[in-house]
Amino acid sequence: MRTLLTLVFLSSLLSAQEATKPKEFPTDEEIKLVVLQSERAFAEYKQAVALEASLPTAKKNKTSLDTDKHLIELIPKLLEALKANPSKFDGLAGLLLLTTLDDASRNAALCFSSGMSDITQELLSSRDTATIYQIMAISQKCVDASAQLYTVSESVNALVVKAMEAQEELNQQAVDTLNKCAAAMKAATKSGKPSKDK
Repeated sequence: MRTLLTLVFLSSLLSAQEATKPKEFPTDEEIKLVVLQSERAFAEYKQAVALEASLPTAKKNKTSLDTDKHLIELIPKLLEALKANPSKFDGLAGLLLLTTLDDASRNAALCFSSGMSDITQELLSSRDTATIYQIMAISQKCVDASAQLYTVSESVNALVVKAMEAQEELNQQAVDTLNKCAAAMKAATKSGKPSKDK
């Protein structure tokens, strides 16, 4: 019984310590790892976009390719900035990386969807098996890129949340300190005033 009570006490003590443990910002190593993962995922995406240009749907409507090309131009600049200064991740750069990964993942998924639509059109019209297999290969490349981008975005999201929680805690500490200073100044001002009874 005593052992059980000791275990319960130690468990509750560890839980209390964990709750009061200060939140930490992502380390440079964690940030460098997600930047490296992002680089690899975006390389896959770039290859998928190059292949996507040959899809019948993409040839008819080039607006989706324009969006993809814009992302491909933005990505290297963002990754280089994070490599040079990982602490930028704790600000807008981390959110920008997350949204860029999400956008690229969605665009690659749309590429897959367009490929499936093109296969249906080919089956209904020409039934050219060589073209169908080519479109299937492109669609597979797109869906693979989308999955990889999504997986990396999950890791980036976890670090963004970690950075936001640490920043929130830091902000709260600053507010608490300011409130204590204001209260101390108010108390000092009151004690320094002459009494009305005199």
